[in-house]
Amino acid sequence: MQTLHTRLGTIRFERWYFQTSDAWYHGLAPLDVRLGVVDVRRGFTSGRLSPALADAVGRLAAEMPQQAAIEQIAERFDVKMSVDAYRRNVDNIHRLTSEHSDEQAIEQLILWTAAANQSQGERCVLLQLGRDGVHVPLRPGWKESGCATLSLFDRKGRRLGTIYLGEAPRKDQLFLTRRLDRILKAYFTRLPCEVPVLRYVTDAGALPQSYFKNTLAQMKHPVSGEPLSWSWGVDFFHACEYLTKLGDGLFGSDTNEAHRWAEESRRILRHQDDGVSAVIRRAAQQERRHGLKGKRADFDSGLGYLKKYRPHMDYQQRRAAGEPIGSGITEAGCKVIFNQRFKQSGMRWKRDSMQAIIDLRATHRSGLWKGVWRKILFPEHQLPPINRLLGSKKSLAA
Repeated sequence: MQTLHTRLGTIRFERWYFQTSDAWYHGLAPLDVRLGVVDVRRGFTSGRLSPALADAVGRLAAEMPQQAAIEQIAERFDVKMSVDAYRRNVDNIHRLTSEHSDEQAIEQLILWTAAANQSQGERCVLLQLGRDGVHVPLRPGWKESGCATLSLFDRKGRRLGTIYLGEAPRKDQLFLTRRLDRILKAYFTRLPCEVPVLRYVTDAGALPQSYFKNTLAQMKHPVSGEPLSWSWGVDFFHACEYLTKLGDGLFGSDTNEAHRWAEESRRILRHQDDGVSAVIRRAAQQERRHGLKGKRADFDSGLGYLKKYRPHMDYQQRRAAGEPIGSGITEAGCKVIFNQRFKQSGMRWKRDSMQAIIDLRATHRSGLWKGVWRKILFPEHQLPPINRLLGSKKSLAA
């Protein structure tokens, strides 16, 4: 007698079990396969959960803490799980969904691109990539994880959707880099229409810069071999922080003159053609005529930042083209995927368990969950029908 947890509670059933004559392989219960409890193609076991309940458990794990999810499962489905059983089930669900999430992300990006090409408007179809880091409470201390976003904009400048990706803290975030490369390569390979405008918006951190210089700037179309024209823009609001530093260096920290100067500089930077050069000249002129009333370090830091990243601050031109000038989508991704889920009171995470929840949450928040479970429940290669002939030796060998 076997037990199976379902959305209607726990049920018991009997089934035939066919044992293989080869000692290296497990036997098979066809009813388990038909119920979706075991998938022989991938060696997956749901931990005695029906597919529908596994779907619900995965969604709950993505959205709420462990104890709250266990209580919800008991209340809604009359299924009681220990902490160990819950964690095993979540790990199994993560392994199952991770086989399909990237494929579903690629298909979704292609669908959004097709819809964007059919839209009405004067702007170009835009694919915007963002990447940022966010610190999370990993045992034994806080470490930086990585978040990436892929967003599609139509000809009216409307965002059709965003794919979220994340990585638990690891050195250089190589896993996230390889995953982005795999998705982008497959996207460009299968794209049936013209490649959209490609834009990378992020802050000027070491990892985001390295990813642009070593990967995006070197990227070629996987079919034609032609270079792909990725442009990189420094996040406008991150640049504004250095305008504040400039103002503090010129007029003194947190003074009315410093606030007014920074506010006017933000307007110039945002709306004036080559506004960054105008702000640099303005700051240098103020320093030359009146000297510094604040700290030299603040002035040098702000001015040096603007000079260094001047080529990536063409905000007026980008706004005229209808392109975003800020990395707000990626910042929101850091908040939605990481901060809301992993920084609750008393939380301390291990890397593997964190990665499982990151992937489940990113799949759910990207709107890919239904498509992923459709691939799980209705695979491309269905199993043949089960026919058991009573009294037949062939049936016992099947």
